[in-house]
This record gives sequence, C-alpha cells and structure tokens, in this order.
Amino acid sequence: MLHRTREGAIVKGPVPDILDATVGEYPARPALNFLGRKWTYAELGALVDEVAAGLQAHGVEKGTKVGLCLPNTPYSVIFFFAVLKAGGTVVNFSPLYTERELRHQIMDSGTGIMVVPDLKIIHSKIRAVAHEAGLKTIIMCPMGQVLPWLKGMLLPLMKGKDLARFDAADGLHMPYAALLGRPCPHPVLIDPAVDVAVLQYTGGTTGVPKGAMLTHANISANAHQVLIHADCERIGVRSVLGVLPLFHVFAMQLVMMVPICLGAEIILVPRFELSDLLRTIETERPTLFPGVPTLYAAINGAMATTKRDLSSILLCVSGGAPLPKEVRERFQELSGCKLVEGYGLSETAPVVTANPPLGLVKDGSVGTALPDTTIEV
Repeated sequence: MLHRTREGAIVKGPVPDILDATVGEYPARPALNFLGRKWTYAELGALVDEVAAGLQAHGVEKGTKVGLCLPNTPYSVIFFFAVLKAGGTVVNFSPLYTERELRHQIMDSGTGIMVVPDLKIIHSKIRAVAHEAGLKTIIMCPMGQVLPWLKGMLLPLMKGKDLARFDAADGLHMPYAALLGRPCPHPVLIDPAVDVAVLQYTGGTTGVPKGAMLTHANISANAHQVLIHADCERIGVRSVLGVLPLFHVFAMQLVMMVPICLGAEIILVPRFELSDLLRTIETERPTLFPGVPTLYAAINGAMATTKRDLSSILLCVSGGAPLPKEVRERFQELSGCKLVEGYGLSETAPVVTANPPLGLVKDGSVGTALPDTTIEV
C-alpha cells in the first residue's frame, strides 16, 4: 500500500500508517517541539506504540470512543495516533467547553474514556460531569513530564495550586504511567473507507453540535490532497507553527497530519499570547504557519510598533473565516511570505479548496478545488 505522496497519487490508507511510514523513513528528524523540548520521530513512534498497547490492555478496541480534551501538547499527538492504532475512534473536545457542552458531547458520542492534562481548570469540568455523562475512565496526563527539565521540576512549586489532585484507586482515574510498559500493540484490521477514525463535532450553527464521522480514508486522503495542491515539498516546508488548537479539524490536518506526511517538525504552542508567539517564531524558525484572519491581523498590528523577524516562514494558510485583502497584503509585506486562503468543512476532513501558493491568488476567492475533489453548485 502506498503511504507517501507520488505524482498524482492520493493516499487513502489507515491514518496510523502515515506516522509509521515517516518513523521508518526519518527516525532521527525532530517530530515534536514543546516549549523547547523535542522528540524525534523514532521517539514519537515508540510512545504511540506503547500508549496504544496500554489502551488495548485497558479494553480499547475497534469502535471504542476515546475523548481528547487537551491543549496543544505532545499528549495531543501521542493519543491521537495511539487511539487509532489501538482500533478506537478519537472524539475531539475543546478544553474551553462548559460542563453543559461537555456533558452533551460525551453522551451523544458515547465516549467512555477521556484524556485530560492534570490541570485543574480542565479536569474539574470533566470530573463534574463524568458520572452523569457515563464516563468510565479519565486518563490523567502530567504536564510536568513533557515540559523541559527545569520547567517540569519547578511546575509543582510554581503552579501547584493549578494542578489537579485525583485518587488513582477510585475506579475512575487512571494515571498516564499506567498505560506504559507494553511496547507493541496488537494489530487491528482497519477498513479505511468504512472505519471511523474521528468524530469531529461541528459548531452547532443549526442547533446543538453534531459529530461528523470522518473515516481513516477521509483524513489520510485529505492530508495528501493538501500536500499536492499546496506543493509543500517544493516550497520546502520543514516545520510548522502549531498555535491553532489540534482539537479543531483545520489544525488536525494542517498542524499535525500534513507535517507528519512530510516528516516535518511540529512546534506546539499550548495557548495564544501574541508576544510569546512572535518570540517563538523568531527562536524556532517555522516554515509553515496555518492561522485564521484575526491572528494575522493581530500580528500586523503588533508589527506596526515592533519589528519582528518572520523571515523563516515560507507559507501561511488562512481558514475559518474570510480573509480581508488588506490583511493579506499587509502581512505579506511585513513577513515576505505568501498568505493564501482556503475553505473547508468539518464534514470534508476539512479542506475543499485553496488558493495555490505557487499560482495565482485571487482576493475574495477561496481558490480552486483540491485534487480528486468534485464541487457541485
């Protein structure tokens, strides 16, 4: 089975195969960068296998719904691929959801296991609705273990009041460490065209949010459609700035899936703070920067008073809302990179069209259809 892009080829295989192919081809390349701490693709692949095996030992099998309620951290990527490799289905939850929103989505999706960081602000809401919503297990991920060494050591001292406390013997909570120690998961037979990889909940503009069922083929094919349409390899994408939240379908593809297809580094930004973001761009030197129009407008405003070096960025892709011409032109003037607009839906995994980075960009247009995409009006 073909796992990597060839001229004119669209890959439609199981999603974990994409990571496995990159681990095999580029084991020593940096995969994740979290506040300066890095993991190679070999290290990421080993962690995914270990967690997948742990999830299977805990009863995760084909069709098991596992919720991810995480900010952008290494756990987001590890559990996304581990759940799928174990045979389960990922259900994305925003850490900003209210208890009412969490309760509805847990019950509607049939989520039985929830993965959260050991941050009180997130865990407390999940814990409050767990019994009523039918959660069986809350997996607690320690933030201190993924921070750079000194920050991890200081976290309990400096931010101890913000960390969640839990009893691992209460029958509900499971520490992340309990999943480790089993190096290889059992193989799971995946039918990419049929088996649902992700339940991606929509914004609920016509009522309560509804889960879009995205198959393995939906996700893997769309990632490679973007690669071909944007010509990412020819542009030279080697690292991506991950400030968009990975629980959103746009970031799932542009911040996670596309870089992994390329063997590129994912620079994870756990929360948006403009001055920190600009500093990260200068120090970590990303080459791909997916964003939304308000983010590019905010950078334009900051650059009006403070000069920042954005020269590493080769391509920016805007989505989520219409991109004003003046925002695009001003950002391109300040950064020296191409900013193109695209369009997509949760139901389409998600990208449907985009202005071509190496072709004509038309203001007011969301560009041309991705390869093998049919649009009916």
